[in-house]
Amino acid sequence: MSFKGSEKEYLLSLFLSKNKEILEKELNLTLENIQLEKHYPGMKIDMYACDYNLGTEVFVESLLLKSNKAHQNKVLKLINMMDKGIIVYLALDFQPKHLEELNQVRQSSGKAISIYFLKLNSNILDNLQKLNQMHKLKIYENLNLLNTLNPIQYLVKESIVEPIVAKRLVRENKSYDLNSRKGANEYLLDALRNRISYFLPLHREKANLGNIRIISFGAGRSDCNYFISLCDRRNLAFVELRFSDNNSKIYNSIKEKEINVQERFDGAVNFKDNCISVKFKTLKNVEDTVVKLVDIFEKMIVAFSNYTYYFYEDNKQMWHYHAQGI
Repeated sequence: MSFKGSEKEYLLSLFLSKNKEILEKELNLTLENIQLEKHYPGMKIDMYACDYNLGTEVFVESLLLKSNKAHQNKVLKLINMMDKGIIVYLALDFQPKHLEELNQVRQSSGKAISIYFLKLNSNILDNLQKLNQMHKLKIYENLNLLNTLNPIQYLVKESIVEPIVAKRLVRENKSYDLNSRKGANEYLLDALRNRISYFLPLHREKANLGNIRIISFGAGRSDCNYFISLCDRRNLAFVELRFSDNNSKIYNSIKEKEINVQERFDGAVNFKDNCISVKFKTLKNVEDTVVKLVDIFEKMIVAFSNYTYYFYEDNKQMWHYHAQGI
């Protein structure tokens, strides 16, 4: 995340993931299995994809500035960790010394790694700023503001293109093994993304889905998080919004409207220890449990987002952009 809550680089990645033909056309690639902020040893990749036709992984790094030392080090680390594949480096511009260093390091590595340098059209920045200043629940529906003419330019001369060395990539089957924890969690996550696509944290990739009972998402500020589970150790499914002691003032303000809240959730909400939760016995059918959880989660997002994102007075002017909140 960028400085002072700005998510502009993430928004750019989200836009490109939903409009993948922009990158595909510019680079002559076919991108599938796109993941945002994918966990990679010691780092997170802005955007990850596979080109199954070429048998190669594609790593996309975005920077809304001229190339700098921090991102240079990240790309260098990526080259060091990769075996083979394609790096797509997108920035407003590139310092010649950075281009030269990346070329030298890639060449000395002896690896079959291509680096495509893309220059971002600076005209996109104003609309990125507009998006970043919108109510967080309204950004997704307005991502098309970034759909400007020629948003990116492929720097052919500067790019380092090597013959592709195919890797055995298994195309992901979209069927879910609901008897496994990983399959059930993936099914839940995809259902949340499909139903509540406007809640931006959902689009970030989640690691270790086969090992966790509870999935967490940032709710809009530090020490304020959503937790969702298909089945915990007590055989309960739940959605919870938890606040740290630092944010107890927000929790207490919501609790003051408990009557209103209970009306929205048919009296199922529990307020306790800075936590707002809805729990129920896990249903026999995973699909039915997911439907119920997604419905609860969306109701919470709609009801509480003005508080989790814009509670304090200097931001409360944002509340009127989301009148459905409590």
